[in-house]
Amino acid sequence: MTVVDLGCGSGVLGLMCLRAGAAKVTAIDNSSMIEAARMVYDAAGFGGRVELIRGMSTEVTAAEPADVVICDQVGYLGFDAGIVQYLEDARRRFLKPGGVLIPSKIDLDLAGIESEKCYAEVSRWRAESLAPEFRGLGRFAENVKCPVTLERAEVAAGPAELGSIDLREDAPDYHCWRAELKCERDATLHGLAGWFRCELSEGVWMTNSPLAEERIQRPQAFLPLAEPVRAKAGDSIGCTIMARPKEGVLAWVVEASGKRQSHSTLNGMLLGWRDLGAGNPLAVPRLNREGEARRAVLSYCDGVRSVAEIEELVWREYPGLMPTRQALSDVVVRTLSTGAELD
Repeated sequence: MTVVDLGCGSGVLGLMCLRAGAAKVTAIDNSSMIEAARMVYDAAGFGGRVELIRGMSTEVTAAEPADVVICDQVGYLGFDAGIVQYLEDARRRFLKPGGVLIPSKIDLDLAGIESEKCYAEVSRWRAESLAPEFRGLGRFAENVKCPVTLERAEVAAGPAELGSIDLREDAPDYHCWRAELKCERDATLHGLAGWFRCELSEGVWMTNSPLAEERIQRPQAFLPLAEPVRAKAGDSIGCTIMARPKEGVLAWVVEASGKRQSHSTLNGMLLGWRDLGAGNPLAVPRLNREGEARRAVLSYCDGVRSVAEIEELVWREYPGLMPTRQALSDVVVRTLSTGAELD
């Protein structure tokens, strides 16, 4: 079989595929780790059976469709590292009809957590030692999904099955899952925690559940509460999780002990008007200083001039565009590393 490995990193999954008999691996990664993968494949004697591509998988093409697409962009909560959109795109462009996706399905679990350790990310913003001017920043911490490594004893309510995402089918842009968690003991709930169970093939699963005997060493996702809730054994905790995986937005609502608390990672983002404007389809953009510099750099990129010649031309023909020669040099490197092929 031929294999496409999305986000290949150091190449470990592609190497396992080759050792298991794969005819060819196309390894794709958007970082310099692609060079580490090249070294690994060459050292293992498989360099001639690997095509290495640097770039986002959604922005590159492969020579031909493959029998298998494998991707370990599984986040702490399962879908929060981009795997849904990456595999949706890969199914259409990289996979043969009837081909295999690994993983093929993600099941999601949710639990109520009692953990001062996890809650410290929120509570530190209320410390008396903190200057009053900075305490308002705590509202951002209350709306941030945090990676944590939980102990079994910290799970106080649940777990319950939250939902499932079949990666072999197009997923909706918006998910809304509801779960009722039963409190196992008297506890102070500091937040929720989510984890995944991933189906790799029929009967073969991997999980990061803190309750599983056999689990991978990957953190879980902690979703804090602004105000901890005191609950008694047998109490029911109502939870709603809303997600837009492609936009990376997650919201959680908890109803317990007569209180309702609502949180969203959107409220945890430090967004200014500049950030919001870029996502507004009706906004009218104008090139800023760096944009003008990038346009100038690309206008001289003709397949003949060297990097040094392009930098010199921009510095001479566009005086004052960047405040220093070093600043211009940095823009040239950024522009050509992403917008040009370098021989």
